[in-house]
Amino acid sequence: MSGGSVSLKGVTKSWGVNTALNNVSLDVPAGQFTALLGPSGCGKSTALRIVSGLDDPTSGQVFIDGEDVTDAAPAARDIAMVFQSYALFPHLSVAENIVFGLRVRGLSRNERDQKLASAAELLGLRRLLDRKPSQLSGGQQQRVALGRAIVADKSIFLMDEPLSNLDAKLRAEMREEIRDLQRRLGVTMLYVTHDQVEAVTMADQVVLMNHGQIEQMASPRVMYEAPATLFAAKFIGTPPMVTFSIKLLASALTSEFLQKCQNFTFGIRPEALVPDDNGAIAGQVAHIEYLGADTMVECKVGEETLLCRVSGKTRLASGMEIRLALNANDLHVFETASGRREDTMLKEIEMALSSQTAGSVSAFQTQTQR
Repeated sequence: MSGGSVSLKGVTKSWGVNTALNNVSLDVPAGQFTALLGPSGCGKSTALRIVSGLDDPTSGQVFIDGEDVTDAAPAARDIAMVFQSYALFPHLSVAENIVFGLRVRGLSRNERDQKLASAAELLGLRRLLDRKPSQLSGGQQQRVALGRAIVADKSIFLMDEPLSNLDAKLRAEMREEIRDLQRRLGVTMLYVTHDQVEAVTMADQVVLMNHGQIEQMASPRVMYEAPATLFAAKFIGTPPMVTFSIKLLASALTSEFLQKCQNFTFGIRPEALVPDDNGAIAGQVAHIEYLGADTMVECKVGEETLLCRVSGKTRLASGMEIRLALNANDLHVFETASGRREDTMLKEIEMALSSQTAGSVSAFQTQTQR
């Protein structure tokens, strides 16, 4: 079994005055794991349903392996779907649920048995084949739904929030199992989720959506290290990126440069903010959340709030005065009005910070001084 490619070209989906997708174009490479990520109502499930053929686009085209399938029926699209609800027949056994589609297609008993045995072995279901869905745990029911998709011999798997009904521990286990399954089968997987941890830990490519449009399409690493928009910066990462105004860097910049930066928002990951007696950002500890290996420290700096992640061994208390330092190359800059990343301004501010006096440089370290 090998995967096929999927492409949406200028796809819009509207219901009257409500637009779920607005001119969306994306490419899902063959044999890779792509996650459609975003908050509720962003259009990710609508995009999946359009790929499946369950919904028709208002405009635009859908391609599978380069072939236009916009008007093709779901059965003609070489896809298998796994739903959030698992969609198992309660009166059928595990074995009967897995091979139900094969029986409808008229495959012989011998062929069905061969495919069932292979899927059951792959998913660890051999001892559960005679049970009914009500006798299974949530994770076992999910494996049955996966087994039904596997025996269909499709090259593209579409998965819509498949783990949302499971508890946290089981979700973590199933993430690993689904990712491993995709790699072993070599199928293309398009996976819808609102959970950024699922997307980042499982996907080769993440498509982050917001209000029916794509905010960014990139690998998890690129999306974390170079978010294209403020929305991406705040959506990806646990905890999310801290954003602040240029006023917090005033002690290390000239008034002329500060004025130039008024229309920009600055960001930094919490782990890049470091308590330092020589730090140029002075504030007060407002709240501490001890997490064992890490401690999250919320600091008030004037009217703004900064969150930093420090070692769990760090001894701090609410109400303490604190100074924070950062490295200039850990900064991110976004145009406030559009939310778009501004790498040109980022380079300018890195140069401005690195050219300041020795006292300022000790507070805002440059790459070479790390």
